[in-house]
Amino acid sequence: MGTYNKGINGPFSGKTGSIIGSRWRGVNYIKGFSRAYKNKGKPTAEQRQHYKKFKLLNEFLAPIKNKLDIGFGNYISKATSRNIAFQQNFDHAFLMDENNEPALNYSMIQLSKGSLFTAGAEKLALLGDSQLKVMWNPKTYGLSGTLDDLVHIVCYVEKTDFFFVPNIVPLRYHGEALVEFYALEGELIHVWLFLSDSQGKRVSSTKYLSITNNQ
Repeated sequence: MGTYNKGINGPFSGKTGSIIGSRWRGVNYIKGFSRAYKNKGKPTAEQRQHYKKFKLLNEFLAPIKNKLDIGFGNYISKATSRNIAFQQNFDHAFLMDENNEPALNYSMIQLSKGSLFTAGAEKLALLGDSQLKVMWNPKTYGLSGTLDDLVHIVCYVEKTDFFFVPNIVPLRYHGEALVEFYALEGELIHVWLFLSDSQGKRVSSTKYLSITNNQ
């Protein structure tokens, strides 16, 4: 795929001969039709593993695009926040399961990247069998960040493949938030937490926590 500013007749959109013209995020693109390719042999084990990793991470990131727009918003240029999140996570977001198949390493997944200070003292507690209490240090002690920083919380239950987030985004000075969730007894709840300033210009790195539903 190529980009251009001025062609012989200026930018164009649609099919022209063997090329396609399009425009996205203010950039003009041209690309040729892909050639038919027949793989004469079966994919190698490495190729299959790479495809599985690609599919796993993409499917995980898709439902939380809105949070990725915040967490990686400062890095968006010609790529989407989801693509940037994929690039940031692909090299370290996997482990091998008991069947020697790739699986997501949830503790290593980052939903944000930035210089804002994390809250610190993050912890979890279960209130009954359907409510999760997420807690953090509400103070700043003069460090990077302010009391009105937004606290973005994403909870995930792998068994049901469901994400849960607070209905209202809490602020740093609140020090806690309640999240309604559904998980069977013995299931692990994964939680990611990061902060952004009230203008959405700065974000923190991501803090990972987890808790098992033993209620």
